[in-house]
Amino acid sequence: MTRMNPIRWRVLAVAAVLGGSLPAGGAHAQVLDRSQRPVAPPATPFRLPAVEMRRLSNGMAVAVIQNHQLPIVAVRAVADAGTLLEPADKAGLSTLVSGMLVEGTTTRTADQLAEAFADLGTQVSPQGFTTVKGNLGPALELMGDMLMHPAFPDEALARNKANTLTQLRRLREQPSFLADHLFNAVLFGAAHPYARVPSEQTVGGITRADLVAFHGDYYRPQNVKLVVVGDVTPDAAVAQLERVFGRWPAGGKTARYDVPAPRPAARTTIYLLDRPNSPQSTVIVGQVGPSRDTPDYYALETMNTVFGGLSGARLNSNLRERHSYTYGANTGLQWRRIPQVSTLRGQSDIVAAKTDSALVEWLGELRGIRGERPITPVELDYARNNRTAGLPLRFETVTQVATQVADLLANGLPTDFYNGYAQNILRLSGADLAAAATKYLDPQQSVIVVVGDRSVVEPRLRALNVAPVVVVDENGTPVAAS
Repeated sequence: MTRMNPIRWRVLAVAAVLGGSLPAGGAHAQVLDRSQRPVAPPATPFRLPAVEMRRLSNGMAVAVIQNHQLPIVAVRAVADAGTLLEPADKAGLSTLVSGMLVEGTTTRTADQLAEAFADLGTQVSPQGFTTVKGNLGPALELMGDMLMHPAFPDEALARNKANTLTQLRRLREQPSFLADHLFNAVLFGAAHPYARVPSEQTVGGITRADLVAFHGDYYRPQNVKLVVVGDVTPDAAVAQLERVFGRWPAGGKTARYDVPAPRPAARTTIYLLDRPNSPQSTVIVGQVGPSRDTPDYYALETMNTVFGGLSGARLNSNLRERHSYTYGANTGLQWRRIPQVSTLRGQSDIVAAKTDSALVEWLGELRGIRGERPITPVELDYARNNRTAGLPLRFETVTQVATQVADLLANGLPTDFYNGYAQNILRLSGADLAAAATKYLDPQQSVIVVVGDRSVVEPRLRALNVAPVVVVDENGTPVAAS
């Protein structure tokens, strides 16, 4: 093979870039017509690789997705053992149980577990791992040991409780935490599970016996689902899982989420929590939304992208760019496991003296997205592309696929949910988005929470006369006028 002179190679390259003809003797001529814009081919519809559902002999559900490109396997465990299942007077229990699973088992101390992870070269947690195919069996054994046989040692429990209490004290100094708790207490009721937060009293009262009982009740095969993605067949995956988990006995309790209904929507009210000398007010505006399985899901998500889901969205452009009231404002939908309701909410930290002015603009943007200011074709295209163009990037690796499928199972969604996702977004019109906003966003029936300096904020909010102002404590209970 004749080697091309490097100088001639550069001449050929430059000629090709400039669109000129190749010098005499060129083996291949390429002429670029720069008068025509290149046309991108249509995007290939995204489809998640096939998910095969199996069950172990004890009834545990298993989802397997094959990917034989690399000898790698990712495993994730989805346990229905969350905060909604813990007693109200033991708030924080489920989190402590989850955190204590790594603190040793009935056959391995925490140090021995760490040494086993190091020997494998794989960090294994009770929630899952990613490893080379050859280490799948040993990694599953470690994961299963932590899930099924935790020891809950007293010393580790004392340390975890102390750390939790320290974190809680720090959180209670944060206005965003106070605003979030107050918002949920007002929207759903102070005693509602969504408004429940751990306290020094509830965490301090948790004992090792409580952890053992909660684990025995809910860490059971009927409440745990496994996801396996990578270089393994469904038969091989089930065989490995059966060896580790097959003898885990059913029993305990089946996780059920009997969540009380939210409070009926009421007239828009401003709930003010005093935080003296605060230079900013933390503001949350929102209301109850539908369940995740609503047909309006795609329109709501896309509408939110236009309204406040991105830095260039309407709300942030107004409050930050146009008026300099804040460093940032965003909105979003907090979806919960089907059939639980969602929450539609926006949040921002606003200059204290401009809290009233920002609220006026905020409520104006709510009216605008409902139709007073129609969604433009540019906004619609941008929102639809934002929701769909990056979808394949969320499924590039076996770890990402396992995480996404685990999330679907945790939320009660079908495993083929994403196969029609892009098509459902791209068929939306501006009128569809406005209709969703009109249906679920009502400036006349919103909860507005303000955590800020009462002496600065209250007179201005009352002068607005856009909604009643109620001064409350952090649980939403009105306080006496001062």
